[in-house]
Amino acid sequence: MNSLVKISSILLMFILLQGCEYFNTTTISPKQVKEQSLWSENDQPPSFSECDGLEGDANAECFKNMITERLTSILAEYNFTSNTILNEEVILTLELDTEGYFSLGELEDDADVLFQIESLSDILEEAVSALPQALPAVKTNVGVKVKTQLTLPVRIIASPQE
Repeated sequence: MNSLVKISSILLMFILLQGCEYFNTTTISPKQVKEQSLWSENDQPPSFSECDGLEGDANAECFKNMITERLTSILAEYNFTSNTILNEEVILTLELDTEGYFSLGELEDDADVLFQIESLSDILEEAVSALPQALPAVKTNVGVKVKTQLTLPVRIIASPQE
């Protein structure tokens, strides 16, 4: 019986010592993390399936044009009115998540357009969420889909209600 306990103890020690290699960790410096996180031209930017087959600038242009056309189409349905004549620009920050869904981030409104047109903020949020699902950006060196932010200027034209 003693020999069985000794053999079991030796076997257990052997297994524990062999398992230690799984506890080794590799340290990655913050500098290396930052370098690997930077966007490179090998990474895949966000796109739409309609832009498949296009490369580089042509793909980016197709993506921007589709967003612009969709938002313009949605916003054209509204007849904006205000107390004064408006021809101002607001800057939208669009966020694209790792699943390809758009949401409205920040609204930059230096001319107080959102204050002058009552429901504009809600309309812009609805318009952005109505954008079709996109193909998210991919950080190719790690093969991970990543969140993306885009800024888009939108010109708002409104006139006083008659």
